[in-house]
This record gives sequence, C-alpha cells and structure tokens, in this order.
Amino acid sequence: MKKKHAKNEEIEFYTKEYVAGENDTDSCVEMVPNIVPVQRPNPNAWTSFILGIISSVAWIIPLIGLPITIVGTVLGATGMRNKRSKGIAIAGFVTNLVFLAATIAAGVLEIIYFVKKAKKNK
Repeated sequence: MKKKHAKNEEIEFYTKEYVAGENDTDSCVEMVPNIVPVQRPNPNAWTSFILGIISSVAWIIPLIGLPITIVGTVLGATGMRNKRSKGIAIAGFVTNLVFLAATIAAGVLEIIYFVKKAKKNK
C-alpha cells in the first residue's frame, strides 16, 4: 500500500504484484485476448428496406414502382435467409409486397381509364 498526499488529503493506492511462474501462463485467463466478432449489416435486408420506403411513393407511377417493388421483394426474401438483420429484411419484404399490390392495382386502373377514354374519343 502506497500513500500519496495531494492538497491536504491522504490518498491510498493499493498495488498488487504478480509473479508468474513457469506453469502460470498455461491456465491464465487474463492472457487470452478478448476477440469480439463484428457483425456486418445484411446488405440485402437494408436495400430491401430502403426500396420499400422508396416504393411508398413510386407506386403512383406503375412503370417506376413495379421494378422497384419487385427488386425490393426479392432482396427482402433473400435477406430473410440470413440471421443478421432478419427483422429489417422482413420489414422490407412486407413493405415491398404491399406496395407491389398497390402498384399493380394502380396500373390496372390506369389501363382501364385510358381504354375508356379511347373509346369515348372514337
């Protein structure tokens, strides 16, 4: 135990000395480095999620919304196979699936509208 004086206060420092013998390094847990695996994000899951957000606006124009939602749905499905970021992959998959249905519905309604408009003009 060492004592040190600082600004009229007495501070005690406890020091412990270790002496390693020949066999101490074999069973010493402190000498093993702590290796923590770094989890990389799942790119398919995050891309699907971002495309799902973009498709929430893109469904209005079916020619733009259809490829975006199809790609996002496929990436979400492949992202769910991986354990990393599985929740994000599910969210992207469901969002893209919902807006894929909306895109198809909007496309069908636009086709019906233009067909009726063309028949009126004849």
